[in-house]
Amino acid sequence: MQNRTAGFTLIELLIVVVILAIIAAMAIPNFLSARTAANERAVIAALRSIATAQIQCQSRAVVDADRDGRGEALGLDEMAGVRSLRTSGLLLSPACLPASIGNVNAVGRSTGHGYLMSMHLPDATGIGLVALPANDASIAADHAESCWSCIAWPITKGRSGTATYFVNQGGEILMSRDANYSGVSSVPPPGAALTGVAANMIVGGTLAINTNGADGNRWMMVR
Repeated sequence: MQNRTAGFTLIELLIVVVILAIIAAMAIPNFLSARTAANERAVIAALRSIATAQIQCQSRAVVDADRDGRGEALGLDEMAGVRSLRTSGLLLSPACLPASIGNVNAVGRSTGHGYLMSMHLPDATGIGLVALPANDASIAADHAESCWSCIAWPITKGRSGTATYFVNQGGEILMSRDANYSGVSSVPPPGAALTGVAANMIVGGTLAINTNGADGNRWMMVR
């Protein structure tokens, strides 16, 4: 009697492939959702750290360009001790932020956890300028004593993150899931989550809590 070689039939292989495809279709979205949620938690924590660091630096008058005894807001790289303070030429020591947040690129943006982040300081007209060396001379000391904004948005909207986040001198973090900011192709303006001012302004205005901000998107407070 002739023995038959054991093996899978074509139908059996197709069934296995279909089952694996179903499992993958269920698992991949859950994985992406978990990764996105983790990214957003990390960004919220980073923004809270930034708000605290600004308070610490300003209370110590680490930067006081007009020498009136009132500290001014700093850039991410200054607070992280990555570049010299704009008024003294010295590195902040000890640093108030980790170097990972302060490592900004040529246009002043930090990258981490699937997000881009940008600090803005005011000029004499109240417009928010990206905090980088090229803009140091244009920062208005009096305005910078009371106003700044920091915004974080996804590198790839819908994949690395689903929301854009905003914090300023008030310390409250706002978020917008309506906003479609993504990577370098769609960048949020400095005053996106404020009302009563133009979207590029960070002086004046109020936080757009549960309402549309200057950028036209709805913002809500992060609890």
